Amino acid sequence: MNQQQWTFFTDFLGGFWEVQFIQNQITSSTQDRYRLWLEEPEAEECAERLFAQGAVAVPEHNVKLRLKLLREIDGERFDHIEVTSLGKKRPRRRKCFVGHRFLSNIERTLRWNLRQILEPNNVELDWSGGDIRSVQILDDIVRRIRKADFCIFDTRETEGKPNVYIEAGMCYAIRKPFILFMHRFSAGAVPSDLGFAFALEYDNYHQLFREFYYRLPLFIRKNVR
Repeated sequence: MNQQQWTFFTDFLGGFWEVQFIQNQITSSTQDRYRLWLEEPEAEECAERLFAQGAVAVPEHNVKLRLKLLREIDGERFDHIEVTSLGKKRPRRRKCFVGHRFLSNIERTLRWNLRQILEPNNVELDWSGGDIRSVQILDDIVRRIRKADFCIFDTRETEGKPNVYIEAGMCYAIRKPFILFMHRFSAGAVPSDLGFAFALEYDNYHQLFREFYYRLPLFIRKNVR
């Protein structure tokens, strides 16, 4: 393990547990216990095993850590740490409808990252077969959105292509919870009737998926049955 990996380990987990405390997912004493652990030699030993083996259990804190590789749009890989509770019952199967621009690099990268992030929550991805060009496709999208537990829409490279916003508007109309990934260099202002939406503005997927992962537990607890 090098210094860059150790810094990533402490920054990622410290940030994750801090957000969980702020969002009332853990108590202040639990957050303090995690924070102090990150300053102990045992945490460095844990990080070394994680980067060497890909997964490690931390029984004294009732967590399991798993190292995953996520992808940038240009194919570059970056590290992600999955944090799960030891002995926790697997959640029931859920479904997430994903809307995005139909470009091969976005399809592969976005869906790969979402699958990696949502896997411990037992979430299955679903999407439409193409852009909105006919009544049949529109009906299919509405049907898939209705069957989903929640939806995610990415605005990357949607200039002049309003399909993602149309799909988000469908969610609003039928009161389906959803998240907007707002690409800073692609999207304009959020349409006024979607101004209430849970939106994450981002420059790159590295930034986006860390923030998304931090905030996902609260979103699921508040919005997904």
